Amino acid sequence: MIAVNGSFYAIEPNHGELDSISMGGNVRRIADISKVQGHIVPTALAFDGHNYVVGNLDTFPIKDGSSKIMKVTPGGAITTAYIGFSDILGLAYDAEGRLYVLENTTGNPFPTPFTAKILRVDGPNNYTVIADGTSMQLALPTAMTFGPDGNLYVSNWGFGPPPIGMGQILKVTVPY
Repeated sequence: MIAVNGSFYAIEPNHGELDSISMGGNVRRIADISKVQGHIVPTALAFDGHNYVVGNLDTFPIKDGSSKIMKVTPGGAITTAYIGFSDILGLAYDAEGRLYVLENTTGNPFPTPFTAKILRVDGPNNYTVIADGTSMQLALPTAMTFGPDGNLYVSNWGFGPPPIGMGQILKVTVPY
C-alpha cells in the first residue's frame, strides 16, 4: 500500500486490481489488471510521480523471466513497461527517480531462500543487480522501501518457516 495525494492505493492480488482508498474508507477500483492481463497476480506497487507501477508474481511453478512491470495511469490504462523479471514482491524509487525491483526467488520453480535479487532498472531490458541472495543473505524477502538515509530496507524471511528469531530487516547500501 502506498499513499499518494491524500489517498491510499493498494494492490489486491487475488482479484488482480489496483484500488484507491480514501481517508473516509471509500474504495474505488482504478484498474482491473486481471481483466486485461489474466491471472498474473499483481503484488508490488510504487508511484513515479505521474503513474503507478505494478509488478507481478505470476503463477506457480515460477518461471524465470515471466514477471513484468506495468504502468497504470490514474485513469486506469495499463501498459507493459519492463519485462524479464521473476517473482516480483517489491518496487521502490530512489531519490534520483530510479526504479528498484525485488525478486523473491530466481532460478527455482518454488520459493527458495537465498535466491532473491534486487535489481535497478537502467532502461528497457537493462537491469543492474544491486544485491543477491548470497551476497546479502536475502532469504524469502517480501518488501522493500527507501529510508530517509537513501538506503534500501528489505523485509527478510517475510514468509515460510524461518529459523526461530530470523525475521529481520536488512539495510542495503545502494551504489550511485
